[in-house]
Amino acid sequence: CGRDCQAVAICATNKSNIVRAKEVAPDVVLYKNETDLIRSDLDAIIVSTPNFTHVPLALEALKAGKHVFLEKPVGIKPAECRKLLRATQKSDRTLMIGHELRYSPYFAKIKKLVGAGAVGEPKMVWCKEFRGPLMPKSRNWIQDRRRSGGCLVDKNCHHFDLMNWWVGARPKRVAAFGGNAVNRVIEGPNQVHDHVAVSWEYDNTVRGTLHLCLFAHDPPKETLEMGVVGDKGVLQTNLDKLEILHWQRGKRGGKPRIHKVKAKRGIGWGGHLGFAEMHPAFVKSIRTGQTPLTS
Repeated sequence: CGRDCQAVAICATNKSNIVRAKEVAPDVVLYKNETDLIRSDLDAIIVSTPNFTHVPLALEALKAGKHVFLEKPVGIKPAECRKLLRATQKSDRTLMIGHELRYSPYFAKIKKLVGAGAVGEPKMVWCKEFRGPLMPKSRNWIQDRRRSGGCLVDKNCHHFDLMNWWVGARPKRVAAFGGNAVNRVIEGPNQVHDHVAVSWEYDNTVRGTLHLCLFAHDPPKETLEMGVVGDKGVLQTNLDKLEILHWQRGKRGGKPRIHKVKAKRGIGWGGHLGFAEMHPAFVKSIRTGQTPLTS
């Protein structure tokens, strides 16, 4: 979105991040203090900091009259998330959450198919993510549940968000079990889980499951499978080929119909579908005043 906006400043302390930022925007002003950047002459701010700092910085930016792109998760505690929601409702500024998967034509196609009755009435959703350990972060904050919120909050918020969106409902009860079996990085009781199983029920009686394992593969191998089961069929992801497998009860001799989707991929391992569409959507929301898809 470089034709529609210009990166003019960054606030960072990690030297390698600063070098990478200047490769993209060589003329940016470097700030060492977040407040100084927030109070400077800017229209919008991207908050891409450790999870436990998200809400305080977003609140400060909104108070300063800035539009805010807030990296997921919104926060790590329900109370602070509700506080930010109230502040957003009182503000005329745009606040967009970085759930980039919703912006990809691939996952949007599943939403469209479900809405068009491709599986009949949805009854179940699922996600299975088997991969390697979390990528390293400065001072290992991502490994500490007190600062990251844990792996389900930090990373699987992507998948919970998609499944909630696909079925258009909110979970009303949930059971989750997990622990740390292999990937211990920090000492003490606050190491994030490396394997988790979650089951839940929505307020419209649809049921869901998520299974996560962070020691199933060595990077960059990663297996992610998601889908929706209805009373008339099944939709299942095939992300390696950017295909959606579509089984319909009583049709095609049990063979799936294949929906091919053109979608731009992210950059590098961990680069998600939707990255290419997300930032232009933020700029468009600011210019038009329309509420973003992930508000």
